[in-house]
Amino acid sequence: MIEMNASTLFSFLFAAAFLLGVAALAMLALSSRLRRQSSLPKGEIVYEDASGLAGEILFSKRLGLSGKPDYLLEDQEGGFIPVEVKSGYAPRGDEPYKSHSLQLAAYFFLIEDVLRRPASYGLIRYRDRTLEVANTDERYEELMETIAQMRRLIARGEARRSHDQKRRCAVCSMAHACDERLA
Repeated sequence: MIEMNASTLFSFLFAAAFLLGVAALAMLALSSRLRRQSSLPKGEIVYEDASGLAGEILFSKRLGLSGKPDYLLEDQEGGFIPVEVKSGYAPRGDEPYKSHSLQLAAYFFLIEDVLRRPASYGLIRYRDRTLEVANTDERYEELMETIAQMRRLIARGEARRSHDQKRRCAVCSMAHACDERLA
């Protein structure tokens, strides 16, 4: 049995507390650096699926629409900011690709319908820069028109794959159910 006097025990506990404090400061510094590198605005991250490990899928019974944004941030007013991270470069100009804009429109709808919170804008984080996308009535109408068009195509049996890229098929979340997959 090892015997320790009070002085040795105190020194040991002080050294352990000091090391824990140093580790906590290092983790805080790393967290701040990663936050700056991510280009995410200030706000608490309340949902994260960038790692593919998010909890529940946002699902609207009213529209039969589901989705999983990469991040949801809560702003200071209690609203949510969806953030979608893309591996490619941003398009030229100030507008995102149409499909990416529609994806954010779907998240705006899901946030408001399922979570009952406002979402005045969202972000698309490309490899080279971040674009801000406003939640507008026009974007909502475009989403509703696109969903209606998709449903018409499905009902007529005319829905088809929209590309000829094996790489996209290989990482598609619907590959298991697609009879037109390339990979």
